[in-house]
Amino acid sequence: MENLLFILLLLLLMSILHWKSFANLINEKSYFKINSSSIKQARKTFMSFDISKLQDPPMLSYSFSVYHIDVFEKSKFTDYDSVLTNRLAQDHARATYLASKFKYRDTEIKKDPDFQEKYAHNLSKNHDQTLKVAPTSYYQSHYVALFMLGSERIRNYLLIDTGSYLVWWQCAPCVPNKCFKQVFNTIYNRTTSKTFKRLYCVEDSSVCIAEDPHFHCALSSSLCFYETTYGSGQTTKGFMQSEVIIFPSDNTQARINFGCSIDQRSGSQDFSGTFSGIAGLGRRVSTNAIGGYSLPSQLGSSIFALCLPSSTSVQPSVLTFNKAPWSYGTEVKLVKNPLNPHFYNVNIFKIVINDKVVPVEPSWWNNGNQGVIVDTGTLITRFPHDFYIIFRDVFRLEVKDYEMVEDGVGPFDTCYKDDPFSAEVYFPVVRFYFGNISPSQELMLVQERVVIQNAGHYCLGFFWMES
Repeated sequence: MENLLFILLLLLLMSILHWKSFANLINEKSYFKINSSSIKQARKTFMSFDISKLQDPPMLSYSFSVYHIDVFEKSKFTDYDSVLTNRLAQDHARATYLASKFKYRDTEIKKDPDFQEKYAHNLSKNHDQTLKVAPTSYYQSHYVALFMLGSERIRNYLLIDTGSYLVWWQCAPCVPNKCFKQVFNTIYNRTTSKTFKRLYCVEDSSVCIAEDPHFHCALSSSLCFYETTYGSGQTTKGFMQSEVIIFPSDNTQARINFGCSIDQRSGSQDFSGTFSGIAGLGRRVSTNAIGGYSLPSQLGSSIFALCLPSSTSVQPSVLTFNKAPWSYGTEVKLVKNPLNPHFYNVNIFKIVINDKVVPVEPSWWNNGNQGVIVDTGTLITRFPHDFYIIFRDVFRLEVKDYEMVEDGVGPFDTCYKDDPFSAEVYFPVVRFYFGNISPSQELMLVQERVVIQNAGHYCLGFFWMES
């Protein structure tokens, strides 16, 4: 797909929910102030937090607690800079895979196991530097939600992913030595859950979505088997079954069909033990169509509201279904994408930097009215290359009194050295408009949703992708 644009869900939803709290950071000239001392303190607090003190806050019905995955994985790193480097590498890998998925047909990808790596060489040298820093996992999202499973209410963290549509978790008894060790939770055991139900696809063909090549109804056992291989080689295998999930917020229950995964160690790479499975949050479609196993599809949710925690937050945020718990925010109409109906696409009408309109028409990226993608697995907003250059140049012109670093820093090409005395610095506000230019359609981005502090510099937190 030409001119594909990835939109950072973190920027989108966190800014929608917290724009009021940013009001005092904005001056009349549409600049925001940022202070490195407060950022460093927040990062220090994040790295030193004891995860045994995590608490589940009270929530509305049909809600889950959502955490940044690095809350659980930060102990693997020596400092926050290492965490950030790893995030950028994961982000680049995910974005590269999604770009390849849309630019080339799946059959072309599957024929060449090194496809993603070859595709990555077409990107900028700065991006390649980041890609080599850490192992990459193209399935990777950045957020986990707390689920309670079965009659025993087993607490499990599931990775939440808007880019996929299967809900699966490790399901003992496993194939011998084929389930990974879960670091934080007890593995779910289907034989001890009184609410577990077997599904037989021969008797009920709706159990197995025949149009989806990842699923197959075995006539001998009447089980609907599946095998899903993610872009970087992780594989999960199992069969579709039925179980009750409990929403920790108020003990509300819902019965869903889930992937009872009994083999996660047959791929070229292993999954992280931080989570026990993946909750596919793909856009609601018919339960008989490809994508019908997604959580929104099974819960019949026309909407779900997702507030994502900030990059240094140790407090949970919220994922809730059918009702938005906030009385304020920016409403964005979803755009249909016939080629990939389970993705979330929106229409960005205009982008404004400090009251300067970035001079590009909506048709630049809204090819065929398919809009732009919102994805929980990518942390950095990505524009088509030519549009990014225009966007970047407008931003540079609006930055006053700070000298730009020549050649950029790491993967970023627009960076400014941090003040050594930790004084407040100012950068222009970025505004996204959805559908039309009006206050109700405005999304205001400030602070680390615009610039990222990296290696003693403030860098423009946007990237570009090849068309």
